[in-house]
Amino acid sequence: MKTAFARAGLIAALAFILALGSTAPAWANGASFFDEDNQDDNVGPAFFGFVKETNGRLVPDAIITATIKEMNSSVTVRTNVMGVYRIPGFAKSIDPTHVDIACSKTGYEQATRLRRPSSPDAPIEVDCTLKKN
Repeated sequence: MKTAFARAGLIAALAFILALGSTAPAWANGASFFDEDNQDDNVGPAFFGFVKETNGRLVPDAIITATIKEMNSSVTVRTNVMGVYRIPGFAKSIDPTHVDIACSKTGYEQATRLRRPSSPDAPIEVDCTLKKN
């Protein structure tokens, strides 16, 4: 029995290492931050991040809502199976500091949200922690 668990753990670890070693990392929604073909001078930085439970487990299929405050409009995406999301950049006329990111999932409530500092035009990381109800 222990051998089966050890083998399953080894397979999972190898899959994780191989995923990290790929040359073109894939992000939520099938996009990549390194996809230069999608660069446009009129588009601002993308938003991305992780959604985790308070115990550190990643939350797949969480709903991420980016609301543009001055326009009162929003965009919604979902996290992938690894709890990762990506929202493409908005028009450069929209100040990224005026975009509010919220995370949700049925049975959870948002506990924390951490917006990490970034340089201009670099993707903006916003991580969320959800607490089970």
